[in-house]
Amino acid sequence: MLSKELLVGRVESGKRLAQVLVTMKDEVGAVASVNALIASLGVDIRQSMSYSLTEDSLAIYNSFVVFNDPKVSMVQLVERLKESVFVVRVEALEGREGVIVDGISFPVNWQGRRTIILSQPATTRMFDAIRFNLGSGGHVVLYQQGSSYGKELAESFVNRLGAEYLKRNFDYTLGILSATGWGIPELIGGREAFPNITIALKSCLECDGVRASQPACSFMRGFLAGVSSAVAGHTVHCEETRCIAKGSTHCEFELRSGRSSISR
Repeated sequence: MLSKELLVGRVESGKRLAQVLVTMKDEVGAVASVNALIASLGVDIRQSMSYSLTEDSLAIYNSFVVFNDPKVSMVQLVERLKESVFVVRVEALEGREGVIVDGISFPVNWQGRRTIILSQPATTRMFDAIRFNLGSGGHVVLYQQGSSYGKELAESFVNRLGAEYLKRNFDYTLGILSATGWGIPELIGGREAFPNITIALKSCLECDGVRASQPACSFMRGFLAGVSSAVAGHTVHCEETRCIAKGSTHCEFELRSGRSSISR
């Protein structure tokens, strides 16, 4: 799989970097127009992203750029972008000494919720500290937190897509784990037996780089149980049968249907 960069910051020693955020009409050709106007001043786009604000018929174009011509000013770039029939507003921020940090957009959102970016090693150390300091109680805490988050996230998808869609496409739904950097999932066997399924997970967020004598992924185990329970409409239990922390090439989770129903 191909890694993806987030638009947070960039370092290019000796370069004159800037951030340009354009609010534009959500119409065909808008992004192409903005790209062409930036290039017309000899400004290179280093990293960019665009997305629709569907409720307003507007779109956002956010980018990090580098000025190749010292004679071109930020004011010139902003004024050139305003020439586009698609552009509604332009905001720009110049970096310092080859460094640019996103200082215009805040907060980071995903699924309509504020999100933070925390590195995988830092997250793993945090989970490891909870297990070390609380012993078996740490595993319980992590499982409960994972389950709570899994249910909350799955319920938002149930409300949007419906439980039947998620059941039919549970193998595809698992792709959210790779999309958000938690690991690379694979459904072992068919999805028809849902929720009695087995999930393999490579590069698991919780235990990649960890060594343990017992399965270590309590948060992930709870998360998968919480997601499956919310989709199934009743309690689903999850056990980890293989773990990267124990030397396996991947983690493996077995989900089994419980008997008690849950309310959404």
